Amino acid sequence: MKKFLVVSDLHIPTRNSDVPEIILNLAKEVDGIIGLGDYVSMDVVGLFKGLTVFHGVHGNMDFPDVKDFLPFNKLMVIENVKVGLCHGWGPPWGIEERILETFDERPDVILFGHTHYSADKTIGGVRYLNPGATEKGGSFGILTLDGGKVVFEIKRCP
Repeated sequence: MKKFLVVSDLHIPTRNSDVPEIILNLAKEVDGIIGLGDYVSMDVVGLFKGLTVFHGVHGNMDFPDVKDFLPFNKLMVIENVKVGLCHGWGPPWGIEERILETFDERPDVILFGHTHYSADKTIGGVRYLNPGATEKGGSFGILTLDGGKVVFEIKRCP
């Protein structure tokens, strides 16, 4: 069994000043952090990498150094589940189909951000999970993968 914190759209320092305290505390209790872009600053990526295992992709609002360091999308196999990561872009309608087209191999689950709204839906056999915007009053996700079973919980940031 593997458990991950899933975060997106932190927008530090352009929209928010720092990572919510709840994320820093929970990072000690999970197997890693999955970041879905729009950290903005490389400092946030460095912080996450220093806390625990970090898997991430860049977003459309990230500074150039973040975009150089992190890929646009990523496919991983965790606990027998093909997990795709991609921030997303453009309007919210049709975002799932646009993201799916970026993968050469079809994921079982796609984690994405960009919309600032949490989501958990299945389209065409692919489960799409969005933690929402990880900021004060926003949300984040807890993803648990266990031998092919996927559990995704949306949690609120105080």
